[in-house]
Amino acid sequence: MVGERVRLVREYLSMTQQGLAEAARVTQPAISQIEKGGPVTNATLQSIAAATGYSTEFFQRGTLPDLPELSLRYRKRASSRRSEDKRVRAHCRQGIELIGQLEQQTQLPPVALKPAKSDIDDDGIETLAVAVRHQLGIGPDDPVPNVMRAVERGGIVVFGASVNLERHDAASVWPNFPLGRPVVCYARGWPGDRQRLSLAHEVGHLVLHQTRTVEADRAETEAFRFGAAFLIPRDAAIEAIEAPATLRSLAWAKSKWGISIAALIRRGHDLRVIDTRRYQSLMKQLSARGWRKKEPVNVPEEQPALLPKMLRLTYGTDRPSALAAVTGLSPLAIRDLIA
Repeated sequence: MVGERVRLVREYLSMTQQGLAEAARVTQPAISQIEKGGPVTNATLQSIAAATGYSTEFFQRGTLPDLPELSLRYRKRASSRRSEDKRVRAHCRQGIELIGQLEQQTQLPPVALKPAKSDIDDDGIETLAVAVRHQLGIGPDDPVPNVMRAVERGGIVVFGASVNLERHDAASVWPNFPLGRPVVCYARGWPGDRQRLSLAHEVGHLVLHQTRTVEADRAETEAFRFGAAFLIPRDAAIEAIEAPATLRSLAWAKSKWGISIAALIRRGHDLRVIDTRRYQSLMKQLSARGWRKKEPVNVPEEQPALLPKMLRLTYGTDRPSALAAVTGLSPLAIRDLIA
């Protein structure tokens, strides 16, 4: 069990076995043997704890939450590296364990999501997105003022990740479905419009891909369609993107609905409001203006509130150093989760 936790911490910190060995002043074969389940002395464990910022008690807790690699859904760039995927998975596992501990001491909102139980087409995804809006207390024709709060009201715990995740937007998992509590981990530092779509995208995975198995590309397409439909339902989108769509008119729609111009162009194309020729023209215009990297119309970044509130209620503090002392996690991990 110690070895599993040493590997988790090493992957979260994006360290090689050699790097951890040098930081802890032990040998690389020693780290390798520990991760394989070999014995570890108290002195070696204390050295690893000192090098990583985690408590020795953290490494001795026993089995980590089960989180098979394929159970975690990502919104990420195709260029992402396997080491980054491992880092996100490790961060999610320590977050899930912390949430499980907190749930034993404080009450959370009930999980409101009702996943799809059978195959579903594009029209079904549109209908499901409106149903989930209703489950989260959002009117069928209203903009979502704060996606993060809506998701948290639905019993989903959201936490951040900010440590060198340039190729990831978000990840989600529903541990022990249907009894467990779904979580979403999002990468900080992206514009608010991108963040909002990433959160809605992950909610799409949570409701679309628990009881249905689809290939990865289709799952991503479905999750994007759900996320866009969650932010701007079909009828509202058709009205907002009414032909002839221009970057100016789409910028206005972005200011109202909090969804990027690029996503609105794709939304219009998916709904056949924008034909392929116009779609290509608008995308070229975005690129020519440099808006593929930074769009006009600022949408504020949102911040989670549920996990920080749980920590304050349980431990009476929101200071990372104090929370690290009582949870056994490193101050870096605490800041990554709640800062």
